[in-house]
Amino acid sequence: MCTGFSPKTPSDKGSGGCGCGGHGHRPAPPDPRIIMALKFGEPVAHECRCGGGGGRCPRHYLAMAGLALGAFLVLHLTVNLLGLWPATFQAVVSRSHALGIWLPVLEVTLVFLPLAVHVGLGVRTLARERLKFGVQKHQHGSDLRQWLQRLSAVVMLGFLTFHLVTMHRWFGGRFDPHHAFSSASDAIWHFWGGLPAGHPGNLLFAQLYVLGLVAVAYHLANGIATGSAVLGFTTTTAAQQRLWRLCRVAGPLLLFVGLIAWHALAAK
Repeated sequence: MCTGFSPKTPSDKGSGGCGCGGHGHRPAPPDPRIIMALKFGEPVAHECRCGGGGGRCPRHYLAMAGLALGAFLVLHLTVNLLGLWPATFQAVVSRSHALGIWLPVLEVTLVFLPLAVHVGLGVRTLARERLKFGVQKHQHGSDLRQWLQRLSAVVMLGFLTFHLVTMHRWFGGRFDPHHAFSSASDAIWHFWGGLPAGHPGNLLFAQLYVLGLVAVAYHLANGIATGSAVLGFTTTTAAQQRLWRLCRVAGPLLLFVGLIAWHALAAK
């Protein structure tokens, strides 16, 4: 999710910088043709309607794509929670795959396109800021929050790549929608075929999902708080603090749901 900016104070409005954090700020509509051409360090024609100078902020696109992905992740983990009831889990999976040609269309437009934008811009941000503590670019949240945001992004990138390659049908993954529960459980707990779930090799890959869930929960919770400020949804410091307090509760709750879903798919 987005690493965010804090709102400008009244004395900052004429400084020529794009605060991207509220006080009536409304980002310009996204133009897919220029998203990947954005440059962080060079001044460009100003597209942010916040009353000052500055330029088009890549964090707008990072935040919009991140919030879209966040909605999908919440839905995905909720569906996985149905693994507590394998028959219900299978019924939901079967209903989604009954969409036919519309399923890949929805996957591309609602998941893979936002993922490509978010990962593309996120990698560029990481290339610039790296994993240094206390970078100068962010102006929202503590240094620790922003460092953890970048660290969780690195963990998530590795985890999501592994998850898609081992699960999704487009990459020859092992998830079978006709045997949803058993195939998901087998992919998580029997990565090395022929070995029991308790084997150290299989346990290692099963625990990778726990690490990924921790990264997802933090990245999404902090990203909602900072992304909302970037997009102008929270326009005052008090509103941003209220949302951050809410996210501090929602993040652990999401992690709890994910862990229950992970445990529900344990080999039986």
